[in-house]
Amino acid sequence: MSITLRRSLLVVAAVALAIVVLALGGRPAAAQSDNPDLWYAEFWTNQELRGTPIMTRWDRTIDFRWWDGAPDPRVGDDNFSVRWTRAVPFAAGNYRFFATMDDGMRVWINDQLIIDSWTRSQEHTVSVDRFIPAGTHNIRVEHFEDGGQATAIFRWELIGTGNAGPQFPNWRGVYFNTVNLTGAPVLVRDDAYLNQNWGTGSPAPGIVNSDLWSARWTRAVAVQPGRYRVVLTSDDGSRLWINNQLIIDNWIDQTTTRSAEVVATGNSVTVVVEFYDNFGPAYLQVDLIPLGGAAVLPTQPTTCNLMPTGLQAVVTSTVPLNVRRGPGTLFEAITQLQPCSVVAMSGFRSADSLWVQVLLASGQTGWVSAQYVRTGVPVASLTAAN
Repeated sequence: MSITLRRSLLVVAAVALAIVVLALGGRPAAAQSDNPDLWYAEFWTNQELRGTPIMTRWDRTIDFRWWDGAPDPRVGDDNFSVRWTRAVPFAAGNYRFFATMDDGMRVWINDQLIIDSWTRSQEHTVSVDRFIPAGTHNIRVEHFEDGGQATAIFRWELIGTGNAGPQFPNWRGVYFNTVNLTGAPVLVRDDAYLNQNWGTGSPAPGIVNSDLWSARWTRAVAVQPGRYRVVLTSDDGSRLWINNQLIIDNWIDQTTTRSAEVVATGNSVTVVVEFYDNFGPAYLQVDLIPLGGAAVLPTQPTTCNLMPTGLQAVVTSTVPLNVRRGPGTLFEAITQLQPCSVVAMSGFRSADSLWVQVLLASGQTGWVSAQYVRTGVPVASLTAAN
């Protein structure tokens, strides 16, 4: 074979290979069955995934920190967007999905939006739990970069098997970007407490609205037999059910506190709390107070026999006690004190003697309700704070 002929054949082969690569790169995202372990990526030179992609490729993972660089010279290092799609086989179970981004990312599973942080931002991570039935599910991940450094990382992990739904050791919180608990949830997560002052902000910036949102929390609470007082305070509206019975209804556009007494026969009760925020500050506090000495949770003490001295206070509540920035329930909770814990007092009280100021181990000061502490000196003897 002559050198000229050999060179001609090599050129033809190279052209054919280039045509195959271009054909693969231009394949529609629906043709994922040929590459079940790869992400089909489409890149745009704008932030809105608008028009025809400038390039396509297959990525084995979505794990990119481009820093100040570019995904590809054709894309550039700023003002770009990308969409990854893939059909993923899942075993039935509870999964936690993580999206780390700079600037914004969105994630869909079977066309249901589960993560929405489509905003200019520094690098941050959003996670959400979902129960995924067995089978193949379509995942779509979108990312945009405005300027500066760029990060796009997406992954998931199995956190539980079976069909019981996501794992929630505390309150299962389901959040909606509507005021009436309708539409697809924008966030499902585990919330440790239902004593929150969101102010004019969002419970999950970039995911949940700062106004016009709602949420539903569910939890099984173990109780001892006895009488309890349930206190529900909110701005705006809230409702509370125990074992599917509506106990308190605060479903109005204003700050409201209502309470009710319930009798528990023991074992476990299912508590559901619903809340909505219209406009302005958002606040929610739920208290379950035993009236007959019974403990809310069997692992917590029913009484505390510690006797404080001097400027000391002992927490006498049977549930964690909120420490607030100011003397009132409208101030946000900055931490909590465990039952029977001892804390130093600063020597100040509120003018009405209903709150005392305490000194935390960090050196920070806060306020606790005098109703739920035993003090070493009479509260009235403390100095009234302005």
